[in-house]
Amino acid sequence: MKILIIDDEIGIRTSLKFAVQNEGFDVLACGSGEEGLLLFEKFNPDITILDIHLPGKDGIEVLKEIKNKKSSAIVIMITYLSDIRLAVNAMKLGAYDYFTKPFSIKEVKEAILKVSEYKKIKTSLDEDELGQSEAFVGKSKKIIDIKKKIKKIVNMNIETAILITGASGTGKEVLAKYIHELKYQNQRPYVAINCAAIPQNLQESEFFGYEKGAFTEAKGRKTGLIENANGGTLFLDEIGDMDIDLQAKMLRVLQEKKFRRVGGLAESDFSALIVAATNKNLKEEIKKGRFREDLYYRLNVIPIEMPDLKDRQEDIEYLIDYFIKEYNTKLGKNVLGFEESAFKRMLNYNWPGNVRELKNLIERLMIFADEELIKEEELPDDIISDLIDETKTDHRGLENAEAKVIMDVLIENQWNITKTSERLGISRLTLRRKIEKYSLERPFL
Repeated sequence: MKILIIDDEIGIRTSLKFAVQNEGFDVLACGSGEEGLLLFEKFNPDITILDIHLPGKDGIEVLKEIKNKKSSAIVIMITYLSDIRLAVNAMKLGAYDYFTKPFSIKEVKEAILKVSEYKKIKTSLDEDELGQSEAFVGKSKKIIDIKKKIKKIVNMNIETAILITGASGTGKEVLAKYIHELKYQNQRPYVAINCAAIPQNLQESEFFGYEKGAFTEAKGRKTGLIENANGGTLFLDEIGDMDIDLQAKMLRVLQEKKFRRVGGLAESDFSALIVAATNKNLKEEIKKGRFREDLYYRLNVIPIEMPDLKDRQEDIEYLIDYFIKEYNTKLGKNVLGFEESAFKRMLNYNWPGNVRELKNLIERLMIFADEELIKEEELPDDIISDLIDETKTDHRGLENAEAKVIMDVLIENQWNITKTSERLGISRLTLRRKIEKYSLERPFL
């Protein structure tokens, strides 16, 4: 297993590298975000350990670019306790976990070993899912209305353009596959292009293909993604990130139903159902000169807005049941669901990462589940309850008492996060969250 460490503090970088290498992992380390991104491309690590504060491009920006390049990448963040809000933000952007400085090498090693176990199982799951699509499930009024609209489009038997909008993780690509399956029963090609993942200088050749000799590296003819989608469905994900020059060429394809390979002279016919998706406000992008207005209206023939999961709460229980059944089959387990208290937490959580966050959490919980029911203490710390029962009347007095207990145990353990969390019977993330909540500071001795 390969691990990439990105931290500008040479002491931390060196000690982490040495400790992880001793566990038999292949490790590379660097001190800047820019170098880290280059190494990420070449090294393709299984786990990236990333400091939030870096010279030049900071860790949050590096995390965003890593997740754009590879959404399944596992990233563990490192930060100081004073910057815990940044770490929480990183978790929302897709980081797997985070540690605060100072931390113990043993703590990080244990986390890496657990993540490596998770990674092995997840990789096999991802391989099983290749070529398969996830059902578009839900029983809320908003989802039922979307399904009705899609069925009308399919029954009309026309090739048109559909623009799906909505926040990250709401299921835009799942909907695109659902549309394709209803229309073509998987008997025609389905080609998905993530416009944010293809470098701008490669977008044209990837989209349209090229002829031999079109440029120095063109040793032979290459078929483009548009040509591969001919007769089926072309899904343009993150359309708001398409290069502005390429947008003009894409508009021509949609209007004239023809395309030409880079370096080619002959035009080829093109006919496909076009489904585009974005989490950006394209009207705002038009005002800023980053998106063509004519392309927007060409794509927005049939608009569909995917709702946030918090706005379709009646679907949460339905989705939980669906994903548990899915992973029971894939993992050969017999998990029945959640204990009542844990289930209530799941239903009441806000789900800022939407359906993707819910699915990823169920997957992680199921991988490590040993019993029929998942317990409340197995849930992440942004979902589980506080140490003190907040339904009691003297809430402020209880909070003060809780803060004092935490501070006393921290001092007793010389502010060792791991020992203190074990002494209190809570996880490290919960302890860090409470330190931030009560503004606890380490005394100068």
